[in-house]
Amino acid sequence: MATIDRYYFSVCADGARRRGADVAALLRSAGIDPRSLDQPGWRGEVEAMARLVRAIWTALDDEYMGYTAHPMPRGALAFAIELAAAGGTVAEGLARAIRFYNLAGPDIVTDFAEADGQATIRVRFARPQADPAHYFSEFWMIIWHRLACWLAGDTVPMLGARFDYARPDAYFEEFRRLFPCPHVFGAEERMIVLDAGALHVPVRRTEAEVRAMIADVPLALMTIPAKDSSMARQLRLLLARDPGLPLEALARSVGTSAERLRRKLRAGRTSVSALRENVRRDAATRDLVTTGRSVEAISARLGYAESRSFTRAFRAWTGMSPKEYRIRHARRDGPR
Repeated sequence: MATIDRYYFSVCADGARRRGADVAALLRSAGIDPRSLDQPGWRGEVEAMARLVRAIWTALDDEYMGYTAHPMPRGALAFAIELAAAGGTVAEGLARAIRFYNLAGPDIVTDFAEADGQATIRVRFARPQADPAHYFSEFWMIIWHRLACWLAGDTVPMLGARFDYARPDAYFEEFRRLFPCPHVFGAEERMIVLDAGALHVPVRRTEAEVRAMIADVPLALMTIPAKDSSMARQLRLLLARDPGLPLEALARSVGTSAERLRRKLRAGRTSVSALRENVRRDAATRDLVTTGRSVEAISARLGYAESRSFTRAFRAWTGMSPKEYRIRHARRDGPR
């Protein structure tokens, strides 16, 4: 089952919080213990995120979730999906849905254009300062990619993405799963680039599938996987069980050779070492705060030959030693 880092659960409700909504109540209504968001390493199910989004939509009667000056009434996304599904091709479907949103209000302007085999989707927010963490901007861009994949009945390759802000180092590992392509930060625009050829195929959805999609929004869109990250997800699950698994054992577990595994991950702009470090970081921060295990025990469980190596790695991840991290977070949060 897909999971999402606590960071996104924390920032998801920022717009609602500014509108005066009871965020703790919204979290609980989505089946999320608000205290979980304070636990390092905690991850929530994607279904829980979808429930939270719907709870915010309902509380504010705003599918823009409080991130714009004017609300977007509930039902807008469902109507946009109906419009898109009535398009002759995926490209036409996207253009229809984008045109609807642009006519519905001035708060977000979305442009769709094609040239030289590439399709670009640019987004401009009238008040970007209302989304300082860029949560809704990223959510909005991802939704268009996922909608294209759903309309096509296949993964539409994302060729590139540009952002007019700095690289989000605090959640970059999660970020690049959502945008599985080369990134440019500090650009003058926000945009994703898709393979235009993959969009010039017929919409492959029946009326029944459209009804099912609308009944489940936004969950159905949020759970559409990207093929080029499925291997990485399998590896993360294996490494979560045993962070010390060597490359050859990982390759055998997913039914491929070590060299092919390297190439596949390289194409997705990651590697076994990066995945291993990410799993170790999440497990280490979680164990230090929520268990009484010693640093040495945590180090051994994560596959480090020496606790000194673990301490060096942990300092690189967080800027402090494991003991300093435990003291700081135990004082502030305490084990739950």
